[in-house]
Amino acid sequence: MTRGSSTGPRAVVATCVANAVEWYDFAVYGAMASILVVVVLPPGSGTTGLVAIFALFATSFLARPVGALYVGIRADRFGRRRALAAMILLMTGATAAIGLLLPWSAVGIAAPACLVFLRLVQGFSSGGEISTSISFLVESVPRGRWGWCGGWHTATVALGLASGIAAAGVVTAVVPVDDLETWGWRIPFLVALPLGLVGLYVRVRLDESPAFAAADVRDTPTLQGVWRSHAGVVRTGFVLVAVLAGTVNMWFVYLPTHLVSQHSHRLPVALACAAAGLLAAAAAAPVLGSLSDRVGRRPIMAAATSTLCILVVPLFFLATQGTWITLLVADLLVGVALGGMVISAHLAECFPVTVRATGIGLTFGLATALVGGTAPLIGSILDARGLSIGIPLYLACWSAAGLAAVMRSPQKRSSGDDDRGSGPPHAPEAVTRNG
Repeated sequence: MTRGSSTGPRAVVATCVANAVEWYDFAVYGAMASILVVVVLPPGSGTTGLVAIFALFATSFLARPVGALYVGIRADRFGRRRALAAMILLMTGATAAIGLLLPWSAVGIAAPACLVFLRLVQGFSSGGEISTSISFLVESVPRGRWGWCGGWHTATVALGLASGIAAAGVVTAVVPVDDLETWGWRIPFLVALPLGLVGLYVRVRLDESPAFAAADVRDTPTLQGVWRSHAGVVRTGFVLVAVLAGTVNMWFVYLPTHLVSQHSHRLPVALACAAAGLLAAAAAAPVLGSLSDRVGRRPIMAAATSTLCILVVPLFFLATQGTWITLLVADLLVGVALGGMVISAHLAECFPVTVRATGIGLTFGLATALVGGTAPLIGSILDARGLSIGIPLYLACWSAAGLAAVMRSPQKRSSGDDDRGSGPPHAPEAVTRNG
C-alpha cells in the first residue's frame, strides 16, 4: 500500500481528522454523565452518584501522564507515525467497549469497575495522542506556519469534543428517557468504532515526519534529562495548559450537567450550546494561530487569558440565570477565548525535535491530569455543598495565573527557522533552551 506524503497540508488534514475522532470518543463520556449514573451505579445514587461519575472521569486523567511520557519517549526514539496509529486503536476500542458495558442491575460492582479500567485506557491513549500529534504536525510544515498548524490541531480537538457532545445531545433529544437508560445511551459510544477505523486508515498511510527522519537520534530521551534542560518551559507550560484543560472540562463538560441539575436548562439545550461554543473555538483557533505567526504567541495568549479572567464570572451568571440565548452567547465567548490559547505552537518551539514529544507529553500530561481531569469533580463537589459560585472563580484564578505565565514567557517569532528537515536537526535547540 502506498502511503501519503507527510509534508504540508496533506499531513495536517490526515492527522487532524484522526485527532478529531479521538476527542469525539473522550467527550461522549462527559456528555452522558447524568445517564451513566443510572446505568452503572446502584439505584438512588442521586447527587453522590454524579460526584462518583466525575471522580471516575478524573481517574482516567491519572493515566494521561503515563501515556504521554511512555508514548512520547517512544515517539522521540522510534518515530511519530506508529505511535499515532496505535493511539487511535486504543481510544476507539475502549470507547466502543464502554458502549457494551452491562448495567449495575446485571453485574453489580463489576459495571463501575470495568468503566474505571476502560477510562484508564482512554486516558493513556489521549495522553500519548496529544504529545505525538502536535510534534508530527509542526514537523510537517515550515516554522513560519506553526501557529496556523497548531491552531488546526486545537480546532480538531474542539471539533471532536463538539461532535461527541452533539451526538449525545441528539440521542438524548430523540430517544425516550426509558429507552435512553436501557439502550439509547450506548449509541454515541458505539459510533466510535467506525469513526476510529476511518482515522486508522488515514494514519497508516502517512510517512514519518521530515524533521524526525532527518534528526540524529542516538539515545532514548529520559524524563530526568528533559526536566533538567527544560524545567522552566514545563512549569510555565503547565499553567497555560491548565487554563485550557481546566476551562474546557469545567465549562463544556461539567457545566451542562450543572445546568440540568439546577433545572436551568434541559440537557439537549445545554449540550447543543456547549457544542456551539466548541465550534466557535474550532473556528477561532486557526485564525488566531495564524495571527500568532505574525505577531508572536505572547500577545495572543495574553489576550485570551485576560479575557477569560475578566469575563468568566459574569458569563457564568448569563449561562445559569438567563435564557438559552444567553447561554449560547456565554459558550460562544468562552470558545473564542480558548481559540487564542496557541499552546501547541508555543510548546513545540520550546523543545528540540529529539525530545519534543516527551517534553510536550510531560507538560500536557501533568496539567491535564492535575487540573483538567479534576475540574468536573471539583465542580460537582462545589455544587453538592451549595457553592456553585466557586466554579467560575476557580477558572478565573487559573486564568490569572495563566496571564502571569504568559508575561514570563519569552517572545518568539517563528518565521526565521524551518524545523521541517531543511536545516540542522537541532536548529531550534539554541533558541528554546532559554525557555
